Amino acid sequence: MALLELRGISSHYGNVQALKGVSLHVNEGELVTLLGANGAGKSTTLKTISGLIVPTEGEVLFEGKPIHRAGPEAIARLGISHVPEGRRIFPGLTVRENILLGASNRKGVPRKQLEKEADEKFEIFPEIRRFENALGWTLSGGQQQMLAVARGLMAEPKLLLLDEPSLGLAPLIVQNLFATIRDIRKRGVTILLVEQNANMALSVADRGYVLETGTLTVEGTPKELLGNEQVRAAYLGGHHG
Repeated sequence: MALLELRGISSHYGNVQALKGVSLHVNEGELVTLLGANGAGKSTTLKTISGLIVPTEGEVLFEGKPIHRAGPEAIARLGISHVPEGRRIFPGLTVRENILLGASNRKGVPRKQLEKEADEKFEIFPEIRRFENALGWTLSGGQQQMLAVARGLMAEPKLLLLDEPSLGLAPLIVQNLFATIRDIRKRGVTILLVEQNANMALSVADRGYVLETGTLTVEGTPKELLGNEQVRAAYLGGHHG
């Protein structure tokens, strides 16, 4: 049984249909990437999974149970953590406070335990450790992205939804971030990654889907997608080699 399954999902923003009959699945322990141009519906897919958008058709199943009518808080409590595009950290809180906020879905966990887990997140992202008492707004874009992922991990997710983590970051920072995403996955977290940097995404993924104007067009292993002429032309900067 897949950990996450979308069956014939259609979603709208007002009168605009953003998703048209999208079906996909993510198995436990997998890292699956969703590729596509701007406006293809990638963020809408993640928002539909995390309950920010209620689909007009179809169903979202998590651990075999329908969740598409549950609200975002209930979905978060099931173990789905959504790291949205644009980082959305709290600028007036310290880095440590931002990380601790990620555990707000876990009621009744002792503060001491949460502080210990926050320390563990600094081990995953050593680059932000020295800023733990600095305010969120003082961090660079790359550091804010690391903080956003660290905060997402504090929810102890069974499924981590990452929306465009590399957006606006320098190439070297992107490489470091993706090395960390690979590590997180090795720790047993299942990941659904939305990413415009197709080469980077496919370098860490087990499988990928391509979304075009709200419809899934291609799916396959990284090798299959890298070998697909259509995919190469559209997302991988034409022909390589």
